[in-house]
Amino acid sequence: VQPNMYFAGEVLNIDAITGGFNFQNAWTGGFMVAKSIIQKG
Repeated sequence: VQPNMYFAGEVLNIDAITGGFNFQNAWTGGFMVAKSIIQKG
């Protein structure tokens, strides 16, 4: 793919059970992407 290209959220097309798991995946994925971008500065 490309260096420094990140995929998160709906583009991953993860099919989870209901009950907030999709929200948790979106928040955690966004956090991890942001953390990686900040560390690479």
